Amino acid sequence: MKKNMLLACLFVASTSAFAQAQKPGTPVAATSANTANAPFDIRDRLVELALKNPGIKVRDFERDKAVAELNKAGASWLNYVTVSSNLNEVSLGKYRGTTDPRNSLFYPLWNVGISVPLGSLVQKGSDVRVARRNLDIASAQQESAHRQIKAMILSKYHDYLMNKELLTIQNEVVEDDYAIFSQAEAKLATGSISYEEYSSASKKYNDDRFKKMNIERDLNVVKLEIEEIIGTKLDDVLAQH
Repeated sequence: MKKNMLLACLFVASTSAFAQAQKPGTPVAATSANTANAPFDIRDRLVELALKNPGIKVRDFERDKAVAELNKAGASWLNYVTVSSNLNEVSLGKYRGTTDPRNSLFYPLWNVGISVPLGSLVQKGSDVRVARRNLDIASAQQESAHRQIKAMILSKYHDYLMNKELLTIQNEVVEDDYAIFSQAEAKLATGSISYEEYSSASKKYNDDRFKKMNIERDLNVVKLEIEEIIGTKLDDVLAQH
């Protein structure tokens, strides 16, 4: 009976895992009343923490850098404009109201010149377009990284819930096996069963213990993977909700 329950749970969990892979952002279909009623703010909190992952921050910084480069490219065209002026003693009125002959010389009041390299302006337009495309690329990469980390953390949290439920069921299976094995051991001592029957009970007990160890390992591994992404203990996050 316990074995049938375990197989049924594996089927449901596998189906849920496939649905999760298709729609990473949707709530995970749980395999028991406890997991089905898990608060959704846990998932929201995990996503929030995952978005603070250093790998995601790199994408954010790259976009900020692209924004700064675009602003720099848009303003640097002023570097190609040269303004010059020529002021002299006459234009400054030094000899005004005097009989100095230099007062009769003609000088323009202002002598201003502007030099604009046309080739540089054409090139600058291309630089701005390149900077704008770099910003678009950085923005797309940032959005892609956010989506990927969200799908990853939700998928791993689903694996965590699934393995936790499987471990609960497997513990019950092992307990039943141990009870049967203990009875077989006692019967073997009295000679009421054959050694082959005892060996069969012992083998089943050990096989299910091995399965339990594998599930425990999978649970611990996925827990560590979640903690690597969110940068804190999963138990601490769960305790807050």
